[in-house]
Amino acid sequence: MTRYAIGDIHGGSKTLRALLGRLGLRRGDRLYLLGDMIDRGPDSQGVLDTVINLREAGFNVRPIRGNHEDMLLRNLSGDHDAWSPHWMEQFGEPTLQSFGKQKVDELPDRYLNLLMSLPLLAQEDDYLFVHAGLAFNSPDPIHDSHPQNMLWYESGIPDRNRLGGRITVTGHKLRPLQDIEASLFTDRIFLDNGAFTGMIPDMGNLVALDLARKKLIVQPWLDKE
Repeated sequence: MTRYAIGDIHGGSKTLRALLGRLGLRRGDRLYLLGDMIDRGPDSQGVLDTVINLREAGFNVRPIRGNHEDMLLRNLSGDHDAWSPHWMEQFGEPTLQSFGKQKVDELPDRYLNLLMSLPLLAQEDDYLFVHAGLAFNSPDPIHDSHPQNMLWYESGIPDRNRLGGRITVTGHKLRPLQDIEASLFTDRIFLDNGAFTGMIPDMGNLVALDLARKKLIVQPWLDKE
């Protein structure tokens, strides 16, 4: 079994499929997606279709919730926080258009059920996966963290000794490849290279990590609008 994690996909369905093709994913492998599968890029529906189809085909794909999925869901429920009221004007319209819809409550259950099922974090014996971070300066970061820490902003500095020996793997914060590579042997690994940004130097790639080998697989953005 090989374990992988992939950073923020942001509506890049072609880019995601190309990266998956390079991974050669097998049903016995385990794949974590670090949230923000939707928004910004042109094909949020295609990304979610890819994830759902893989799971239905028996692949062990484990997506977690990012702040963009959370904003969509808050627009569905009406339970807004400080950011979600602005989702529609900033991101929502093109995202809904990728589904051929105009309102969030028109999205088919196939997609809503996936989004509502997303956990805020996932754990293995040696890694912890969360979109943005935790309240790392609290006595018990895993249990003391607020959803806002996990989705938007952390506090403190990750220390694996306070996390049961686990290394924290996150997306959310755009980092150049040089910084991502430098993080591989620290207590916190970054995997968001701003795939949707395109051809900015040292940015604009969807990044996967082979967790055992600490090896990056870097796929340039293919979803030109």
